[in-house]
Amino acid sequence: MPNDYITVKALAEELHEKLSGGKINKIYMPEKDEITLAVRSQGENFLLAVSTNPQNPRMHLTSVRKENPPVAPGFCMYLRKYFTGATITEVKILGEDRIIAIKAISRNELHDEISISLVAEMMGRYSNLIALDQNGNIGAAIKQVPFDTATKRCILPGIKYSAPTQSKIAPSDKIRLTGALRSFNGENLSAFVAQNFAGYSKSSAAFAVKLAGLSEKGMLDEQKSKKLLDALDKLNIIRSTSLYAPCCLKNGDVYTDYFVCPYGEGDYEFFPTLSECIERATAVKERTERHREHTKELSKYYKNFVAREEKKLQKSRARLKECEDAEYYKKCGDLITINLYAIKRGLSSFTASDVYDPDGASIEIALDPSLSPQQNAQAYYKKYAKLKRTVAVVTQQIEETEKTLDAARDIGRAIKLCSSSAECAEIESELALLGAIRKKRAQDKRTKPSLPMEYEVGGFKVLVGKNNLQNERLTFKTAQGGDIWMHVKDAHGSHLIVLSEGKDVPEEVLRVCAEIAAFHSQAAEADKVTVDHTRRKRVKRHPSGKLALVTYSEYKSLSVKPNAHEELRRDGK
Repeated sequence: MPNDYITVKALAEELHEKLSGGKINKIYMPEKDEITLAVRSQGENFLLAVSTNPQNPRMHLTSVRKENPPVAPGFCMYLRKYFTGATITEVKILGEDRIIAIKAISRNELHDEISISLVAEMMGRYSNLIALDQNGNIGAAIKQVPFDTATKRCILPGIKYSAPTQSKIAPSDKIRLTGALRSFNGENLSAFVAQNFAGYSKSSAAFAVKLAGLSEKGMLDEQKSKKLLDALDKLNIIRSTSLYAPCCLKNGDVYTDYFVCPYGEGDYEFFPTLSECIERATAVKERTERHREHTKELSKYYKNFVAREEKKLQKSRARLKECEDAEYYKKCGDLITINLYAIKRGLSSFTASDVYDPDGASIEIALDPSLSPQQNAQAYYKKYAKLKRTVAVVTQQIEETEKTLDAARDIGRAIKLCSSSAECAEIESELALLGAIRKKRAQDKRTKPSLPMEYEVGGFKVLVGKNNLQNERLTFKTAQGGDIWMHVKDAHGSHLIVLSEGKDVPEEVLRVCAEIAAFHSQAAEADKVTVDHTRRKRVKRHPSGKLALVTYSEYKSLSVKPNAHEELRRDGK
């Protein structure tokens, strides 16, 4: 994605048109490296998302309201104190780099007007969001940085803000740009531009070469150099040219990249604003990265627990295999008892005719010379009795371990669906119940319950649980008696509720919902899955009292192929 000077400058101009003169009403910080500004501008409400995530730094208007933590971080509290109620005067690019400054007018404690700024540096792992006071000093930053020998700058409260130094040639320095092109060796022109000119990604540089009508290889004369610089100048002000056409590159139904205009061949979809392009093209990457962050620790606990239980199961099965010799020890005891008259004390073994063998074959039985024949027989009977007891205990242990592993793997499925801190807390509770986490952290009472997946199928609202706590709430708190309840047959999976509102649910709607329920189950990889459905009033809690475990009656079944039906999702997750 060309997050370069060309794109960032066009974005800043677009945001200036939308937000200039707008009032910042609310400030949220849903992630440790992301803020959302609620702005009222030109009679409309806007949500401006600013992320400094190293893997996906970006700024854009958004339609997605993320869940917020119950306690706001310190940086968010600072912004709320100084920026809530402020009026945005300008959104502009700083210098000629990937830095956007949101300038605003606010009032201090004495109600005097002051100029403050919020500076977003969107530069990969060096990305940062910095609040500046009226004197241009740093008031707060998402990432505080002591003096860094690599960047030669310090980001701490009270320090005068200075933009990162740029080692490449600035786009406006035409003399140096022309001089640099004279040193081009004729190998790869776009790579040369990207390496030596500030603010141009490889894809933007390649498009500039194409726009100038030049080839990647070959020496440059003054005329060709001028054509290239003219093409770069045109891209620098692309928003005021006929070229400007915000678009996303698609791979099937997935948006993979965004551009200020089509950079080459491909399946492009055009949008009215660059903000919308950025949101759509980065949505999958954002979900993936946030999921990784939220579930990193839970995944570690889960994997360790499953590995531990699988090792325990392996040992139990090995012990059970050892118990296969139990009948042999009983036979040895019986044969010793039958042949007591023929066995003398002090023998280490004796050979007897096996009365249990149809052919009457001989069998050699080991003896303890220090024991009498009767004591040797009793020793064999004791081994037999012990192994029989062990078989009963180990068999029960194996059954319990297999059930625990089955439940744990269902939690593993829930971890894959997890998309918020509230859901992480719920999954943590389930892991604690299983014993995967020794001591569960205290959950903040102000944390709101997480929300299930939401679909719209044939005009009906459909809710799908992501974990057992959500399943429990959906079935026994959210759903009404007449609503449709669905669950995959004989496997762990999500509870699905069709909110019928007293209407009859058509067969085609039930089939689509069954496909969704099948996808969100342990049978998701199967070609055909049986899904049961009934009225919610016929679903009861299981007598065992286990979370989300139910019994149901008077149900019907559908055989379907699992399908996520992402196009029907309405929750934006």
